[in-house]
Amino acid sequence: MGLPLPPLEPVAPQVWRVAAAEGESTPDNGGMVTESVLVLERDRLWLVGSGPTPARGEALACAIEVALGRKVTDVINTRAHPELAMGNTAFPSARVWALDDVARAMGKRCSECLTRLAQRIGGAGARLDDSAIRVPDKRLGADGASQGQLGPFQWWALPRAKGERTLVLRLRERPIVIAQGLVWPAAVPNLRDTESTLMLDSLRALRGIAKGAVTVLGEQGPTGTTEDINSHMDYLVSLRAAVRARVRNGADANAAIEAISLPMFGKRLGNGEIDVLNRQRVWREMENASFRR
Repeated sequence: MGLPLPPLEPVAPQVWRVAAAEGESTPDNGGMVTESVLVLERDRLWLVGSGPTPARGEALACAIEVALGRKVTDVINTRAHPELAMGNTAFPSARVWALDDVARAMGKRCSECLTRLAQRIGGAGARLDDSAIRVPDKRLGADGASQGQLGPFQWWALPRAKGERTLVLRLRERPIVIAQGLVWPAAVPNLRDTESTLMLDSLRALRGIAKGAVTVLGEQGPTGTTEDINSHMDYLVSLRAAVRARVRNGADANAAIEAISLPMFGKRLGNGEIDVLNRQRVWREMENASFRR
């Protein structure tokens, strides 16, 4: 028996999303921690994020055909992240798009990423071997461009870390922005595999891209707004300032990290697990920077 078909949640006319679990990949959520977005544009059906495994991708493909009576024609992988790209093989007739550097990174690292994902999700990753890898063959930005147009979208390439970019998409005919890897509505940003300074710069750029947008679709959580972008920026500025002050004072890392208090973000911290990891990451960044001086 296959996996249950995921529900397609309407976002706007001709736009749907498949919600994701919050937090990191676990056996319980099967790696479904990055939401997928579906956009119908005349005779083409665009899917942003294909899922973490072939089985999840197949369930998504079936759900789409049942609900809409048509097949996906184009899949977009916004970044080199297995949780949003290992379902590519479930859409054999679709074109698969990515930034040129993202596609090249996937080609080099997919096997290693699959191994790590399989370890995190246990039995749900039983089919995660090299046969699950489908590297995008439709490339954006190979000419050095960092923005352009693709189907119903305007796109921008924004960095999360050195050499790691994510594709931001804005629908041309709807006030909707898709910012996977940059926005977590109603939560704080997850800094795993990022650099906080580059994330902050990209969020500033994203705020301009999203100006006038009604809806911001992020990594996971509910549908968001531009207020989520502003809150992420405020959080990063506050966290970096708190960590910087303690590093300069030569405080003990463990005690200082635990002592940081950001009560203004209390409603967004959830169980605090991501916030703790963020504190540790920013501490390492600041500490490394101080050693280089």
